[in-house]
Formats: sequence, C-alpha cells, structure tokens
Amino acid sequence: MRTSWKTLSGALVTDLPRALAELLDDGDDSVHIGTDSKNRGNWTHFVTVIAIPRSRGGGRVIYRAERTPRMYNLAQRLIHEAQLSLEIASELDDQFTQDVVIHIDVNEDERHKSSQYARSLAGMGLGSGFQVRLKPEAWCASHVADHVVNERHGRVA
Repeated sequence: MRTSWKTLSGALVTDLPRALAELLDDGDDSVHIGTDSKNRGNWTHFVTVIAIPRSRGGGRVIYRAERTPRMYNLAQRLIHEAQLSLEIASELDDQFTQDVVIHIDVNEDERHKSSQYARSLAGMGLGSGFQVRLKPEAWCASHVADHVVNERHGRVA
C-alpha cells in the first residue's frame, strides 16, 4: 500500500512536480532522493524522501510511505529501497535543471552487512545516469528517511 506525497507537517502534496518547483530557489542546485525501511510485525515499511537542501542551511522535505508484506532478506529490502528512489528520480529528472542525487542506505565498510551490496546498488544508480551517495554521505536515506520511517512508527495512512 502506497500513500500520497506529504510534507513533514503532514500536508498532502497533490502535484509533486509543481510542489517541488515551488520549493526550489534560484540557489538550489540539487534534489536528493533516498529511501529507508523498517520491518515491523508482518510488514516492511518504506519511506522515500525528496530533500532540497538550502545553500544557507536547512532544507525542504517531501515524503511518501508504503508498506509491503515483510521482507526478511536484506538484499531484497535494499534493492527495493534503491528501486523506489530510482523510480522517483527518473520521473523528476527531465522536469528540473538541478542535479538529481540518489542516496542509497548501504555502507562500503566491510564491517557492515550491507557492504556486500554497495557496488551493485551504486551501479544501479550510476547506470541510470544519476549521482550516487553511499553511507556515510547518504544523509537523505540514512538520516532524513530514517527519521521519517521511525517517527511514523510504521503507520502508513
């Protein structure tokens, strides 16, 4: 089940391209997209975030949440996260002059389980023509989307 796009204050976003165009300032040079997920009960909850950082500090965020039957396999979850981000990036890429940057919630450091998928997932984004950030530079996925998925306590409404 996928929800509509919303702002962090909970306002519904009915026209995503128009809402983003209104949020973009002349000085904004990039749009960042990242997805994070959490397993809760019989469901896996995903939150995809579009973040527009401001050159003077701070930024704007729009997000969409969805849930699927629980994904027990880490690779499956990480691939789905990357696919959700790439889906949105592909939709938005032709509509804006700003760079679209994909943040993927994997760490190249071999001490982390996700490291074995880092090159493949980065290749998905690069092969689609986007700039890619992995942890620890993947702030849009590992901090912003993580915050939203945890704040929502898994609710998809």
